[in-house]
Parts: sequence; structure tokens; C-alpha cells
Amino acid sequence: MRRRPNYGIDSPAMVLAELALAGAACCVAWVLLVHGSPQLFGVPVWVVAAAVGVYLVAMSVGMLHYSISGKLRLRDLLLHSLSWNGHERVLDVGCGRGLLLVGAARRLTKGRAIGVDRWVRGAVSGNRPEAALHNAEVEGVADRVAVHDGDARSLPFEDASFEVVISQFVLHEMDTATDRQRMLRELVRVLKPGGQIALTDFIFTGQAVCALREYRVDDARRVRVGPVAFASFALLTLGLGRLYLVSGSKAETGARRA
Repeated sequence: MRRRPNYGIDSPAMVLAELALAGAACCVAWVLLVHGSPQLFGVPVWVVAAAVGVYLVAMSVGMLHYSISGKLRLRDLLLHSLSWNGHERVLDVGCGRGLLLVGAARRLTKGRAIGVDRWVRGAVSGNRPEAALHNAEVEGVADRVAVHDGDARSLPFEDASFEVVISQFVLHEMDTATDRQRMLRELVRVLKPGGQIALTDFIFTGQAVCALREYRVDDARRVRVGPVAFASFALLTLGLGRLYLVSGSKAETGARRA
């Protein structure tokens, strides 16, 4: 039986907290229903508590669905947006358990995929470099994959080292606008002239486009990814949230000062 890669559950503590709060809300609703419930703006409070419980369950289910299958589709969308010849040197910034890293390596023949991360505990279950290497082995691409510890704001690579730079849901993890600018500047710094960059996120993508254009990715653009590609975020924002793919190519000539 073929082994399957395991890319973990995203934000596992949040999922558990949502389920715990949902259980508590449903218990409150039951107690209020049995013993009589006051009203809030004409609505029984037990109904409000039950609705909160259902909403939290839907949130946790959405996040689990994303972790199991949604992020695989999102990865494929990002990678399909790039042109490949199989010889690229690829950098995955914030590689975690190797979701994008392994996906990129599967598109390579003589190229190499490098992952960099700080492997923050709790970002995804079992978040460690060994997990990324194990998934690469399971997918049969271990010979084309390597991982390094490093900060997205100060990448441990020389200028113009990669033909492709990719990242997924790392931009919003940067605490300040200055940190986001530093990250984007670093992504472009290590990218070769003519190289491709692609990243996905649900906030700060407009700022990312502006910054990338400033740093010589003159054709930087963003496109909206399917309306419910990130189910939990769609639920959290009542369907008002938007997920975007930001991409472009570094200019061959005419360098600008960052």
C-alpha cells in the first residue's frame, strides 16, 4: 500500500479551541432551554448560544477541510500559474511540512527545491524540518529537496540564487508593514533576473503588489482565487473575505534601487 504524505493540520490549537467553545456554547444552550431562557432583542438566549455553537463547529470543520484537501488545491493553483522547464532552482519561503516544496520538486527533473522556515510550533501540527524531508521521501523527490532554517526577512542565500520563489500564507504572519517590506525585498533579492515569484494570502496582497513593483517585479499583479477556496476564512468573514494569488517576474534589466 502506497504511503501518503502528511502535511498536517493548520492551527491545531485554534481548531481544538473552536470545538471546545462550541461544546460549551451548546451546553449553555441546553441548560437555558431546560430551565427557561431570557430573551435578547426578542430572541431566546438559548437560540443565540446554539447558533454560536453551530458557527464555531462550522469554523473548525472548515479549517479541517482546508488542512486535508483545500490547501492541496491551493498549492496546485499556485504552482500551475508558473512556467516550468524542470531545471529551475526553487525557493519555498515558509515551507513548513513541505506542501509547496514537494509540489515544486515533483515538477523538476534536474532542478532543486529549497525550503526555508523557522518551523514555529503550533503553526501546523508536527511542524519541523524532518516532516518536510519525510514527505519528500514519500513523494519520491528526496534527491531534489533540501531545507534550511532561516527568517523570511533575512534569507540565508546569495543574491540572484533562484529561478522561482514561492510562498503560501507567510506574508500575513509578518507583524508590521516594515517586516512585510523586508520579506518582499528579500524574495526579490534572491530571485534571478527573469525569475518568477508567486505567493498567496488573504490580506496585504495589494501592498505586496506595490512593493514587488518597486523592487523590480514590474509586472506584479494579483488575481482572486475561487470564492470559497479557504473555507474557514470565508466563514469567519461571512463570505466577504478574498484570497489572492500575487505573481510576476523580475525585470531582466533596468535595476531600481530598493
